[in-house]
Amino acid sequence: MKKLTLIDIIIFLLCFTISVLSFTLYKNVSKNPEVHITSSDKEWVYDLSVDTLVNFQGPIGKTIVEISDKRVHIHSSDCKNQICVSSSWIDKPGQWISCLPNDIFVLIKGNQESSQEEETDAISF
Repeated sequence: MKKLTLIDIIIFLLCFTISVLSFTLYKNVSKNPEVHITSSDKEWVYDLSVDTLVNFQGPIGKTIVEISDKRVHIHSSDCKNQICVSSSWIDKPGQWISCLPNDIFVLIKGNQESSQEEETDAISF
């Protein structure tokens, strides 16, 4: 069996330091949630923390998407049933709203800090 040399120890410490730093830096990276709006072959990205009112032209008319108070919803649409308009506001990554007749898809992507009480319920506790 071979003894450890000074070079072996230096390489080991260097690798250890790089791995610890990478985990620390990765953990501290926090990306603000973004609103991704897709219409046919185009996609637009908006910051969830910036209040915005955006018009989109779809196959059957206009759809207005509103971003306000770090949440988003479809304000109005020219579709017949208005199901997308009657859906509630969304504010968490992974939530989405779709206006199928007008080919508009709204999705929130990113990380959002939340308190422990919001994430734990009776089933997962």
